[in-house]
Amino acid sequence: RPRIFSLVGILVLFVLVVGLIITRISFFNKTMYRVGEIPQEIANQLIPKIIPISSLRPPALRMIDPIRYGNATSLVSVIEYGDYECESCRDMKPIIESVIPKYKGKVRFVWRDMPNESQHKNALSTAVFARCAGLQGKYWETYDALMTRTTLGETEYRRIAAGLGLDDALLRGCRNDPTAEASIKKDVEQARADGINSVPLTFIGASAYEGTLDEATLKQAIEKELSSL
Repeated sequence: RPRIFSLVGILVLFVLVVGLIITRISFFNKTMYRVGEIPQEIANQLIPKIIPISSLRPPALRMIDPIRYGNATSLVSVIEYGDYECESCRDMKPIIESVIPKYKGKVRFVWRDMPNESQHKNALSTAVFARCAGLQGKYWETYDALMTRTTLGETEYRRIAAGLGLDDALLRGCRNDPTAEASIKKDVEQARADGINSVPLTFIGASAYEGTLDEATLKQAIEKELSSL
């Protein structure tokens, strides 16, 4: 009889363990990620990559990209990924202005917004402000004005808008519309997926360069690209 009780006890314990395992598996399938499956919340997101700078490739130019000093037929593109609150990006501006115009249209300058929201609280709103000013034909004037400011925010936006004669109602409507902000965030997401994780990062032709470039380096890189054509 003690042996029967012992066997019954073992059987009961076995049933309890099996039941617990089945319950845990069911809970896992409902709440956790299954092996080989992509979590739904990131299924459609572009995943940032770590790519050596020598392996980065320049983006294709788009109709919406602001172009300066050149045009669609220019031979070489200088594409800078930047943030309006990035000090190194501001340092690049006079260097760009000093070198690129000398090529008389053979080289075009393109700015790509890449605001770092985690470090610069006004970077995204400033990029939106510039794009909205661009809809009134004042993109580069706004870019120039923003790059001279070490402090950015609503007060500076109002001063710049007034100084450039921007239509306040149109500007406000554009800034309140989520379209521009969504477009910028999409660009940032794509840049990170392409391996661009810091600014300034500048493509000169097919080559990428990190940080602020001096005039000699910028000129040498441009000459290299032109000579290869």
